[in-house]
This record gives sequence, structure tokens and C-alpha cells, in this order.
Amino acid sequence: MGMATKGSHDINVTPLIDVLLVLLIIFMVVMPIMMKLEKVALPPDRPGEVGELPVVVKVNADLTVAVDDEPPLASVRELATRLRAKLAVAKVVFIEPGDGVPWSEVLGTLDTVRSLADDVDHDTIPVAIRMHQQAP
Repeated sequence: MGMATKGSHDINVTPLIDVLLVLLIIFMVVMPIMMKLEKVALPPDRPGEVGELPVVVKVNADLTVAVDDEPPLASVRELATRLRAKLAVAKVVFIEPGDGVPWSEVLGTLDTVRSLADDVDHDTIPVAIRMHQQAP
């Protein structure tokens, strides 16, 4: 009477596949909730209508900030004082980062301008970052 083993020596992968399918469904449900979307409001296309020029805030590589074509400012605090007067009549504000400007500085300037644009003295003004196209 020898001990003969009958049957298969394969591993049962059915529980593993069940767990993977449950994890896949969980990720498919959770991912759309975690994504944050930024709304972009485009102005309507009205031919023949000339709007006001936008306010352009330029962030230079040496971290100075210039409003429109005025001389550069040394700090963001000066930006707030100079920009308040222009925001009273502005329809839109564009932020133009220069070459070599850290993205954190661009976003900090964006937050500063948005906080001024959302001020209680006037309606919310759209603020956007204008990127330059790279030459091929």
C-alpha cells in the first residue's frame, strides 16, 4: 500500500482574481472623485466688438514682477498695491511667466492676483496663465 497522491498540484488563482476585480472596481469608483477640474471661461465671439485690453502681469526670471509695460516691481506686496487700481476697470488678468521662473512662484503670483480679483469691492475677474510657445 503505497501512498499515491492523486489530484492536481496547481495553485487555485480564483480568489486572487476575485480580489483584483474588487480592487479594480474600487479604483474605478474613487478616481473620478479624486480628480479636480479647473473651469475655463472663454469670452463669447462677438465680431466687431473691441473689448478692453487685459492686464498682463509678467513674472521675470529674477523673480521681479511687472504689470503691463511698467517698470518691474521688487516684491509681490508692491504688486498688490499697484494692481488694485487696475483691477477696478480690468476684464481679465493674464500672468506671463518668463523663462526659468519656478512654477511655485508663478502659482504664488496667481494666488495673489486671484485674491485681489475676488475682493469684495468688485466682481470676480478671470485670471489665467499665458504660456509662450516654444520655437521648434
